[in-house]
Amino acid sequence: MFRTRSFPLRVIPAALALSILPATPPAMAAKPAPPLDPSAPMVAVAESTSQVWTALAVLPDGRMILDSPAWTGAPGPTLTLRDTGGATRPFPNAAWTDPATAPEHRLVSAESLQLADDGTLWVLDSGLDAADHPVAPPKLVQIDTRSATVTRTWPIDPAVLRPGSHVAGVRVGRGHAFILDSGVPGLIVLDLDHGPQRRLMDHHPSLTAQHPIIAGGHVVRDGSDRAAIVNATEIEISPDGQWLYYQPPCGPLYRIGTDLLTDPTITSFELDDSTTLWYKTPPLGGMTVARDGTLYFDDVSTGSIFRFTAGRVYQRIVVDPRLRWPAAPAITAAGQLYIPTAQLDRTPRFNHGQMAVQWPLTIYRIDTAALPAPVR
Repeated sequence: MFRTRSFPLRVIPAALALSILPATPPAMAAKPAPPLDPSAPMVAVAESTSQVWTALAVLPDGRMILDSPAWTGAPGPTLTLRDTGGATRPFPNAAWTDPATAPEHRLVSAESLQLADDGTLWVLDSGLDAADHPVAPPKLVQIDTRSATVTRTWPIDPAVLRPGSHVAGVRVGRGHAFILDSGVPGLIVLDLDHGPQRRLMDHHPSLTAQHPIIAGGHVVRDGSDRAAIVNATEIEISPDGQWLYYQPPCGPLYRIGTDLLTDPTITSFELDDSTTLWYKTPPLGGMTVARDGTLYFDDVSTGSIFRFTAGRVYQRIVVDPRLRWPAAPAITAAGQLYIPTAQLDRTPRFNHGQMAVQWPLTIYRIDTAALPAPVR
């Protein structure tokens, strides 16, 4: 999820950052609604005393697949299955998370998860260890969650990677996988049926972090004590597969049509002009989309959860000091929103090489179906 670039804060003044944003048309103005008061109730559903979970998938029977990338510096398997009683085991099995297994048949660092309605789990493996050293080529892995078996893998073509690449986010739709390269800003489009892979929007400003991340009232810093600049890692796809949403953690959010990304006749110039500045989001730990097209954002700067409806109504539903760096959420068909708290600013990558997480880390659940509709 995170490969950082380091810049002293003085290197990117606001005027310069604004000047290098793409000249793309903004969407219609959003319509803010008053924050929910009181905040939506949060229920603690799981805790970790050793692993940093940055994403999750919730199965229909209530079991959870939990993602702990290597770069968090925490021990244990990169994917874990937690049953409804709280017991955990490596997922899909011990062999796929065993360092002794051949690299092409194991998960080194799961960076992003997507659960499909048919029970398919898509997993993006960067192949990088905690220090960003390559252990295995990056790959997309398809897992049948009903049988806990890997059904297919797609190695990422070296031709679409660059020195310093770090694949960080994936969404699948319309027969294609859309993969963010956070190490060297770009978008990789993989045709799942026919195999071709293309790299698009290389170094596009919408994929490139223009300013640091603010979390807990402070600028997030890397191991060199400089502002950590993280390119696009956050990605989501609309329920109909028509739109791809993406952003660097610092924001803002952009949108582009998937029909343009999957059409090999579209030129790079046409793509550059087709991105839309969708919303000026705060720094995000993750986002997810509900069946009705509502986007849910985890704001790491204030410990808040926001919703952004298909009608462009923006509303804070939760603010809570327990949400220290809320990470990539997941929402079920019934509207149960799950939010892992990751405290990433206390992990070695962003804390002078030291693990200072205050255990336990908690996953919370919010029943969004029980919330009142946002009223402007």
